[in-house]
Amino acid sequence: MLDDHDASILTILGRDGRTPFTAIAAKLNLSEATIRNRVQRMIDNDILVIVALCNPISLGMQALRLFVTVEHPSRVEEVCLALAQLHHTNRVASGVGSHEIYVELTCGTLAESQRVLDTVRSIAGISDIRTSVLTSFEKDHSWRGLRGGTGQHRTRV
Repeated sequence: MLDDHDASILTILGRDGRTPFTAIAAKLNLSEATIRNRVQRMIDNDILVIVALCNPISLGMQALRLFVTVEHPSRVEEVCLALAQLHHTNRVASGVGSHEIYVELTCGTLAESQRVLDTVRSIAGISDIRTSVLTSFEKDHSWRGLRGGTGQHRTRV
């Protein structure tokens, strides 16, 4: 369970994951050791991952989103694990609705995207795939906290 201090640490790191623990400690009136321990606990409990984010479209890459339907609900976890193993996969989530699995992928070229889609199609248990190639980001919530907490701003291609 997260308390108010944990939530404050997450907010600060959400704005800038490079914020020194000393700065966080000063802002929250806690010791650096307390911040370090709390951050490590959140990392160990899979609550927090500190990463660098980039906008793949601005780098000339292909941003793909897949909506996957599986043959049977019992295969959702198996298919999710197979999709997560792909080098190009950024996010895999399962849920309920018209498609059981949502996948985000980034590829260097359109040809590479085609090869990855061919690989995805070969995964046992998948019955249907809806593919979307992104051309811009109006707002990307995975960037929440950056640039004033409003999400990544529109990218023109």
